[in-house]
Amino acid sequence: MTAASDVPQVLVIDDEIGPRESLRMLLKPNYQVHTADCVEAGIKLLRETRPDTIVMDIRMPGMSGIEGLRRIREIDPHLSVVMLTGFGALETAKEALRLGANDYISKPFDAGEMRDVIGRNVERTRVHRTSERAAAEIKELNNRLLKELAQKERLASLGQASAEFVHDLGNPLTIVWGYVQLLAKKLEGSENGSTAQNATSTKELSIIEENVRLCRDLLTMWQSYGSVEALPRPTISVSAIVHEVVKGIGAIAAQSGVQLQANVCPDPCTLNGDAVQIKRAIQNVVINAVQASAETKGSVTVTCTAKDFYVDLCVEDNGPGIAPSEINKIFDPFFTTKQSKNGTGLGLYIAKKVIEDHNGSIKVESTASKGTTFTIRLPLAK
Repeated sequence: MTAASDVPQVLVIDDEIGPRESLRMLLKPNYQVHTADCVEAGIKLLRETRPDTIVMDIRMPGMSGIEGLRRIREIDPHLSVVMLTGFGALETAKEALRLGANDYISKPFDAGEMRDVIGRNVERTRVHRTSERAAAEIKELNNRLLKELAQKERLASLGQASAEFVHDLGNPLTIVWGYVQLLAKKLEGSENGSTAQNATSTKELSIIEENVRLCRDLLTMWQSYGSVEALPRPTISVSAIVHEVVKGIGAIAAQSGVQLQANVCPDPCTLNGDAVQIKRAIQNVVINAVQASAETKGSVTVTCTAKDFYVDLCVEDNGPGIAPSEINKIFDPFFTTKQSKNGTGLGLYIAKKVIEDHNGSIKVESTASKGTTFTIRLPLAK
């Protein structure tokens, strides 16, 4: 973590300076630590700093930790709270758990155990906050979409574009849902969490946020249809986009029993184009291959190779293949071989349209019972 805002924050509330300073020194290498000597001061810091976890003593003069827990839950019902208990006050600790504490540790505490408990609870808070942000983003996207649909006067001419947008939005939302499911399973077993698991959860959170951002970009792109302004296309890296797509689809492939692997050349493979459009095209082709291989629990290999004037992107699966009578129709809009499997018949059509709009080409070769290979060729920037 490099930015100061990304450093997890921990608030320690304890009337004794010894435990406060011990925790501050113990956690300082990995966390931004705030301390308070009473509940009132701690509540004030909670409002100012919005910590990821609170560590609070149960027995304090004035307002007790139990009463402090009630106040904290009124302010933030989902913030992780770890109670410190001494004097063998096990029943009080159990009462704290009933009132909404997430964990408790007895004094004197073990340093290693404390680090594990703090790491687990910080991750719990961050996962919940990320889920809330994603839900809010999706709600806002839906509101924007409804508003735009109400304002469009030429809905007939935008019918095809609307269908494409709905299809494209489904891909990143499917990825988001896959990683939310993974995180939910991990949180079920979070009591035995480890540093390695926390690091993995952080990686998965970044994929969720990346795909929510893609949803926003797709909506912005859709809103611009019909605009007469033609801005120059920036330079983008096909290799980087392939890495992003494969990383994002990893959860879907794993849950479908499909082995997804990528062989990407070290060259960035730059071209002048629209990164969101190219990503939606590649994503559609790769997801199509994963879905084709799901029934046989097969494999999908994505290969990116730089040539002198162009880049070749091959997506190869060992699924059931495409029947000869259907292979000439697969790029037609609304044609699908996924009857009763929620196929819209737009994914490959969108991919072909985007690639040709970037002066590229897409070809398909397929053998029944052996698999299918899609080859995308795009011209490199001069």
